[in-house]
Amino acid sequence: MGALTATLRDRRYVWGIQAMRVCGLLALGATVAGIHPQPGLHGRGLALTVTLAVAALGWIGLIVFDLRAWSLTPPLAVMAVSGGLLGALQPGGPAIGVAAVAAFAAGSNLPPQASTMVTVLGMATLTVGGLALGAPATAVIGFVVILGTALGMGMIRYGITQRADQAEQLVEQTRRAAAAETEAAVLGERARIAREIHDILAHSLGALAMQVEAAQALLTQDEPDVAKAVRCVERAGQLTRAGLAESRRAVHALRDDLGPLPEMIGSLVEADGGTMAVTGEPRKLPADAALALYRTAQEAVTNARKHAPGKAVVVELRYETDAVRLSASNALSEADADRPLTATGGGFGLGGLRERIELAGGSLTAGREGARWCVRAAVPG
Repeated sequence: MGALTATLRDRRYVWGIQAMRVCGLLALGATVAGIHPQPGLHGRGLALTVTLAVAALGWIGLIVFDLRAWSLTPPLAVMAVSGGLLGALQPGGPAIGVAAVAAFAAGSNLPPQASTMVTVLGMATLTVGGLALGAPATAVIGFVVILGTALGMGMIRYGITQRADQAEQLVEQTRRAAAAETEAAVLGERARIAREIHDILAHSLGALAMQVEAAQALLTQDEPDVAKAVRCVERAGQLTRAGLAESRRAVHALRDDLGPLPEMIGSLVEADGGTMAVTGEPRKLPADAALALYRTAQEAVTNARKHAPGKAVVVELRYETDAVRLSASNALSEADADRPLTATGGGFGLGGLRERIELAGGSLTAGREGARWCVRAAVPG
């Protein structure tokens, strides 16, 4: 609604200006026709008639060119030259208004160099023509001053218009930048939620699948081991509850309400039979950095379950002066070891971790070191 109103206002403004120009042209013609020397068909009267006709064509051209958004330099140049000559032919009349209107319109609509050129054309024609036709020098000088004043007023208006346009463009750019920033924030939050969902599924559901598959194997063998199957089912229940707790923890983390990092990582590692050591004085980290380290430990535990079943994970969390480092390692399993969970998960764990760590301003490396698989992450803090 606002844009439509602004458009209607612009149209009314444009047509209002054109109506004023038409009225000005009619008033000029009527006034010039009633002042001596008058337009005629002989001598100076004929010259005045022809010049007035050319000025009228230039004035009409100004209206047409402006409506069609063409360059205004040609009609304004015609108006300036013919107006200057009219001022010389009829020094006591209002004909100088043609050149003055041309100077003001040029100053208002053209760049300074072009508007100055148009006005100088009018001044030169007026000065040369006036002196050649015997017009009083004071009148010529006064008319030149009028043209210069009209140009100056037009330039002031041009500057105000340019600043208004620049301000409008700046507002539009600011609006677009704000919209882009909002969209980027939404996409970033979606990516963050996607990483959380992946990590929870890979860790909790992967372990749950292992227990369910183990229970199924125990119950379908030739001599079912019900007791072990029950323990596997109980373990699956524990993992389900742990997954729910992990989901709640993820929600808290997304709200920047993460618990103490050493306790969270310690509970995660020890629940899976691993060990953890903390070096340095623990301190609170930014939520993204703390969550990235937690997910690194979680991914290490998950990978150990998938690729090295039964091998405990050893985690070290080291608080240094300007960074916090986490290393997690586990012994590699034998080549012929059974790995029932190798095919589970989406296969994007380390890639997602690296992205998460880099977003927090840190770095991550993972690979084989001797007989162990090691994951090392560092974040500033």
